[in-house]
Amino acid sequence: MSFQTEIGLLDQVDGSSTFEFATTKVITSVAGPLEITRMKNEKPTEAFLDISIKPATDVSSTRESFLVTKLAKVLQKTIDMDKYARREIQIMVQLLSPGESEEYTVKELTAIVNSVYLSLLNGGISLRTSFWATCCVIDGNGEILMRPTNKQLRQSVSHHIAVFSIKDGKSDALIFSDSKGSFSENELLKVLDRCCDDIDSFNSKVKKVVLDRVKRDYIWS
Repeated sequence: MSFQTEIGLLDQVDGSSTFEFATTKVITSVAGPLEITRMKNEKPTEAFLDISIKPATDVSSTRESFLVTKLAKVLQKTIDMDKYARREIQIMVQLLSPGESEEYTVKELTAIVNSVYLSLLNGGISLRTSFWATCCVIDGNGEILMRPTNKQLRQSVSHHIAVFSIKDGKSDALIFSDSKGSFSENELLKVLDRCCDDIDSFNSKVKKVVLDRVKRDYIWS
């Protein structure tokens, strides 16, 4: 199961992208660095991240607040925060199709992280490292299923997301992970290994997507 993405589709922001895999789809935008809109948000040594996540239907709830918290943990480790001291970076996320039951967020968070990464690149925001996310479940037979369907997610005994930094085209350091359900330490280690392999399998496509966009953004004389 692959993914589809479009970069730079919005004109009124510095960076934007869509990201879709299976039935999960999000659109994200990045604006910044900007002047701080509220003085209480100003940080003397690093950027302030103004993150907003809107659900596909209804109004935002604690569910989206949890997603904001998790996304912030990833971005605080990957954006060059020191470079944008006393500045603000606005990140907007619109969930278009969750692709999972309301009690789960693992597929949406995976799509959000990857879409925001592409939007940050498109917006020219300085990063400490490249990064990518993937997700999986462990089913009742102990099998690890990457990028599960909603049915596989509902029938699983545990579900997991992992975000790794990318160095020299390969997964490098674990930036963030979140796991829910019943699993052993050994199973978690296997999950992280599989996530590494899964991310590595997409690196060439991600690189091509980014380079293709760069070529379209510049006119060579």
